[in-house]
Amino acid sequence: MTTVNILTSDNKIWNKEQVYTDLTCAMISKKSFNINLLNEAPDLNLIGLYCYLEESKFNLEDITIYTSNMLEQHDKIHIVYQPPIHLLQNAKEYITDISKNQQLRHFGMFIGRSNAPRLHLATHLKQYYYDKSLLTYHFNFDDDFHINNIGLENLIKDYGIKDIQQESMFLSLCPITLKELRPILNDKSLKLNYAQQLFKNDQEYFSQTYNHFFVELVCESFFTGNTFFPTEKTFRPILLKTPFIVQGPQNFLRNLKKLGFKTFASWWDEGYDEDSAGHQLLEIKKILDFLSAKTLVELQQMYQEMHETLEHNYQIAINLTNKDFKKIYE
Repeated sequence: MTTVNILTSDNKIWNKEQVYTDLTCAMISKKSFNINLLNEAPDLNLIGLYCYLEESKFNLEDITIYTSNMLEQHDKIHIVYQPPIHLLQNAKEYITDISKNQQLRHFGMFIGRSNAPRLHLATHLKQYYYDKSLLTYHFNFDDDFHINNIGLENLIKDYGIKDIQQESMFLSLCPITLKELRPILNDKSLKLNYAQQLFKNDQEYFSQTYNHFFVELVCESFFTGNTFFPTEKTFRPILLKTPFIVQGPQNFLRNLKKLGFKTFASWWDEGYDEDSAGHQLLEIKKILDFLSAKTLVELQQMYQEMHETLEHNYQIAINLTNKDFKKIYE
């Protein structure tokens, strides 16, 4: 059986030339074949894959697609869903001794790869609330991996943001790491990538970071079009009993609740979950502005009020199964 592997990030195919060559060869053979998204979750209609397959006049019923997008649908092509349950395989071993420091920062935001919404929101935190934030942004001008993922052009084209001076200035300061936190963690040589950390790898150091801020601003990997794919970025605050705001696709929180999780509409406006990508950024910034005005005493009180919700979410996460994800795609 021929398998065509597709490398993607949000709405982009990175190996497009190879993909279309492989698809053409597979269709010429007139045999059934698989398309593997490699445990990623783009909206395949949005990236043009369905259009290409339908115009090829190949028998679509002979194609099977493997995807982690729990919302993917096609009336003829067979879809095999691959829920991200592997991200939670060691969840019960995760360190959960979270004790929020009395001198909390308001926000935590940990970014590896740059893109338009991440860049805009991180710039907002840096410009207005840097003293209230634990912020990392690993963009590096000397690294090809990062140069191919900046987001300035997309801010203009996709989000209608014409003045990108602040974002450009922010990039000139990158990479931004948590140098000031190393003494707190008793390791001056600490070089953790706080964007990628999840299980077993330096657990103790990473979990300690969560003692020092109130809410995490999560920027999910796939946020354009009709997609739902909670990654380690969302599971991280859940397992570390920390409230979260998610920059993601429309209805991400609604689908998260279908899995049994609770969110934080009792404490701030979560209407942003229903918004289109561009307007979502505006509404998320309003939440940041709202929370930034809270005193440390108010943050601690709010956190205590959330105890039942945070504990509930932790229990849901450590017991989540593939069967639970059927609530999304069936």
